[in-house]
Amino acid sequence: MKKITKQINTITYINYSLTILFLILILIFKSYGNREANRFNSTFVLVSTTIFSIALPILLRTGYYQKSIKNKGLKLSEYFNFKLLLNISVFIGSLFALIGYSYPIYKYHLYLSVFVGLWGVYSIIPSTKIIEKDFIAYNIEREE
Repeated sequence: MKKITKQINTITYINYSLTILFLILILIFKSYGNREANRFNSTFVLVSTTIFSIALPILLRTGYYQKSIKNKGLKLSEYFNFKLLLNISVFIGSLFALIGYSYPIYKYHLYLSVFVGLWGVYSIIPSTKIIEKDFIAYNIEREE
């Protein structure tokens, strides 16, 4: 379990560092032109951030839980793939929030997309306690 925890933590911290790097690059190279926000771009960014940061992770968690019930547990490799897909999904959601920050959109949509992106990042914070609870909930075969 320590090996899988270390791998999941590494992937999560790489995603966090890439998101922070992109935010820094956006802050450095952001142009303050007179572009105006439009409804389509604002809605697209908000909906995309919500789908990838909240809806898809819920769908993945539910799907893998149903799979664990059907198969009477998950293998360790399946659990690792599950956590990898969660990380990728939330990373894409945070990228949409960054796009919303770099491109002019309505402030309300920007604030909501940043909040939703942060909520997605919060939901995948690596913790030994969370992984232990996942091992119990998904009935993962321990290969130690």
